[in-house]
Amino acid sequence: MRKTLLSLLFILACLTAQAQKRGAKQPVVPPITVEEAIGKYDFRMAETLLNQELASLKKKRQPTLEVEEKLAWLRKAQIKLNAVERTVFIDSLIVPRSEVLKHIQLSPECGSLDTYAHYFQRPDSMGCTLFRPQMGDQVFYAQPDEGGNLSLYTCDLYSDGTSSQPRLLDGISNAEEHQNNPYMLMDGSTIYFAAQGPESLGGYDIFMSRYDADDHRFLTPENIGMPFNSPANDYLYVIDETSDLGWFVTDRNMTGDSVCIYIFIPNDTRKVYIPEEVGDTALQNYARITSIRDTWTDESVVRAAQARLRQVRAGQYNATNTEEFCLVITDNQVYHRTTDFRNNEARQMVAQWKQSKNELQQVQEQLRQLRTTYHKATPDWRQSQKQNILALEQNEEILVKRIKQMENQMRKAELGL
Repeated sequence: MRKTLLSLLFILACLTAQAQKRGAKQPVVPPITVEEAIGKYDFRMAETLLNQELASLKKKRQPTLEVEEKLAWLRKAQIKLNAVERTVFIDSLIVPRSEVLKHIQLSPECGSLDTYAHYFQRPDSMGCTLFRPQMGDQVFYAQPDEGGNLSLYTCDLYSDGTSSQPRLLDGISNAEEHQNNPYMLMDGSTIYFAAQGPESLGGYDIFMSRYDADDHRFLTPENIGMPFNSPANDYLYVIDETSDLGWFVTDRNMTGDSVCIYIFIPNDTRKVYIPEEVGDTALQNYARITSIRDTWTDESVVRAAQARLRQVRAGQYNATNTEEFCLVITDNQVYHRTTDFRNNEARQMVAQWKQSKNELQQVQEQLRQLRTTYHKATPDWRQSQKQNILALEQNEEILVKRIKQMENQMRKAELGL
């Protein structure tokens, strides 16, 4: 009897052990690696995986610094992902990096780009570019110091063919490392450039700064964020304000020495995607620029921009000889001439609207010239022009509001609203 009881207990113990073994949790295999998650811009998944790795390292009392630094980078990347700029890309092309400048056609009013080696007739192993504004009295460029670190410089050009000593761009020179590829807008104040440093997402990122005429220095540069910056190298950002086109150069998803040039429509003001509205996957795709067509919210605007691009590439674009204007009426209607209007009231408003736009252009040109001169002028001249600049800025604001109101009135009249 006792022997039978012991046998039953043994069998019961074996069955219990087998059941426990079957019910034991199997180790969870991550669906993707950290690097794969980063490649998809799924920074939250990457952070989750890294936190698991961090906990494991702490448990084993192993070094955690590398993982902690990567976690800090992921949090920075997630912040930028939550503020992706709404940007319409109209075209792209892949070229060798050494041939980038051949494919960026700027209007003369916007200045010109050149290589440091060609402009100065000096050898350059670091691939530096140079920008010369339309007025032609300055150049902006990058050159290395004794330690090989690239910084941005400027020098004045004189009518006799000589130039001033190079000057570091104060406020920018000590902000980020390895600065290159400067480009300045027509206002003579806003500058874009590429740099590596603490605020970069990886490799080179695009930064922007503005000149503070009162302090005679540039403001602390700002990373312009996604979709223009990425974990890869993002080299050059150029806006042609005359043709209303932008060029952006990156080596993301490229191999060898190839880069991709994206052409886009610049925004008047920064607009961002709302993560809750578009969803995580769409937001990640916008940031990675996985599809140009997905950025087309208004195909008529895209077609108009592509037409400008064709003219620019053919050397035929002239802002004064194109259509009278470009006014979006509906998602599917864009008017370019007064005769496009069917409504008499709307047609009669066009002349006044065009006059206001011309006034705005004149005011903006006056402001551009004053701002360009301001930082080079004497304190007495600056003091005498402060009120003039303020008055022009107020007039600019009034004209912008008036133009928008007239555009809304013309649309309503044309659509019978």
